[in-house]
Amino acid sequence: MEPQTWNRLLDHVRMLVQQEKWWRPGSCIIAAVSGGPDSIALLHVLHQLSPEYGWSVICAHMNHGFRPEESAAEARFVEAEASALSIPFESEQVDAPAYMQQTGKGAQEAARELRYRFLHNIAAKHSADSIALAHHMDDQAETVMMRIIRGTGPDGIGGIKMHRIEKNVELVRPFLRIYKADLIRSCEECHFRYMNDSSNELRKYTRNRIRLDVLPFLEQYNKQLVPTLARLAEIAGPESEYIQQQTEALYAELVKEKEGSFSFSVTSFVGAHVALQRRLIKLILNYLSSTAEQFDFAKIELIRQQIVHSHLTSWNLDIGDRIICVREYEDIRFMQDYRGEPEPFCIPLQRENAVISIPGSLDQMEIRLLEWKEYDSEALQLSSDEALFDADLTDFPLYLRSRRPGDTIRLLGSGTKKVKNLFIDAKIPLSQRDSLPLLTDHHGRILWIPGVRRSQEALLHPGSVHCLYMRRIKSAK
Repeated sequence: MEPQTWNRLLDHVRMLVQQEKWWRPGSCIIAAVSGGPDSIALLHVLHQLSPEYGWSVICAHMNHGFRPEESAAEARFVEAEASALSIPFESEQVDAPAYMQQTGKGAQEAARELRYRFLHNIAAKHSADSIALAHHMDDQAETVMMRIIRGTGPDGIGGIKMHRIEKNVELVRPFLRIYKADLIRSCEECHFRYMNDSSNELRKYTRNRIRLDVLPFLEQYNKQLVPTLARLAEIAGPESEYIQQQTEALYAELVKEKEGSFSFSVTSFVGAHVALQRRLIKLILNYLSSTAEQFDFAKIELIRQQIVHSHLTSWNLDIGDRIICVREYEDIRFMQDYRGEPEPFCIPLQRENAVISIPGSLDQMEIRLLEWKEYDSEALQLSSDEALFDADLTDFPLYLRSRRPGDTIRLLGSGTKKVKNLFIDAKIPLSQRDSLPLLTDHHGRILWIPGVRRSQEALLHPGSVHCLYMRRIKSAK
C-alpha cells in the first residue's frame, strides 16, 4: 500500500523549502529528536530529502533527567535510529530537577531553557546554520490557547513562529501546519518506530491539561478548533510583526537616547495611534529592563494614561525594577537606576581666580578678578552662563550652593521673586533644580542663578574699578 500520508508530508516540506528558501546545498541541520512520533518523522523527512537538496543532518537528543529509566531508554532508542540511518548522533544528560531548584523555574520552562542551550551548543560544534524542530499544528493550538487563558496580547496570539533567528542560527519548524495525527499515521505507514512520553499524560502540567481537557471540551462548539487556533496564530503573527516594525520606525523618529535615559515629547506621543503608544512604551521598557515581561498590559496602560491624560506638567511614576517615568513640562523621560535627589552643597569662593567643580554635575564654575578698564562695551554682551559683578561691592566669601526652601532673589526692575517661581517660569525641569548652583554673597543674598537670571546686587557702574567675572563651563557630555 502506497504511504499516501507520508508522501503528502514530504511534498509539504518540499514546498516550504522552496517557498521559504530554507536549507541551501551544503547546509548542516541539527534535528532535535525526542523519540516521539513527531520528531522521528522529522528525522526521516530530513534524511530522505537530504540527497535531493544536498544538506547534512545531525541528530540531537537531550535527556532531561525527569524520568530516569524511561529517559535512558529513549536516549538509547534515538541513538539506534540515528545509527540505522547513518546520521551522526549527539546527546547530553542534564539534571533538570536540580536546575529548577537553582533557578525557581517550572518544569517545562526549565526543560525548554536547557534544551535550547544544548541545541545551540551542538549547532556551534558542527558550524550548523539551522536547527529543525518538530512542533506541529496541535502544539500551536495548545500554545495559543494557553496564552489566551493567561492573558496575552497580539504577540502571544502569534504563537510559535515557523521560522526565526536566534543567536545567528535559524530555528525552523516545517510541521507547524501538520496535525499530529498525520505525523503518527506517516510513521505507521512507513513502519517507523517511535516512543511515547508518559509525562504527556500527567495533568499537573498546564499544557497537558489544555490538550487533554480544555481543547476537547471546546471542540464541542467548534470541531475545527485546532486549525482555527493555528490560523489565528498565522494571521496574528505577521500583523504583530508589522506593528512592531511601525513601532521601531516611530521610536527612531521620536525617541532620544542620552546617558541611559529615553525621552520624547508629549505632543508627538499623543499624536500617535494608541496601538503604537503601547508598543512604544513596551519597547522602551525592553531596552531598560532584562525582565521586561513583568510589565504587563495593566502597567503599560497605566503609564500611557498618565502621559496622555494627566494635566500636571511635572510628575514621576515608579514603574518597578528601578525604572521611573518622569514628565518635565513637554518631555517624557524613562530612566533606570534613579538614585533620588542630589545632596545639598555649599562651596565658599574666595577673592581669587579659580575653577570650581559643581557638585552633582560635570559642569564647572570659572572665577576671574579683572580690572574693569580691561573690558570694553562688548563685554556686556554676555550669555546666560556668564555674569559680571563689581568686585568692590561684593562681600566675600561668596558661596556656590544648592537651592533652599524659601529662597528669593531681587531682580532688576522686577522686585523680589521666589526662586521656585523663577524656575517654574523658566521651565527648569524638577529633576534639575536641586543640582542647579546659586551664587550668594556673605550675607546670603542671591547674586546670580547661572543660566536663569542675575540679581540687582553688585552691579557695575562708571566708577567701578575691579570686576568679578564668572562663567559656568558646561560639560561636553
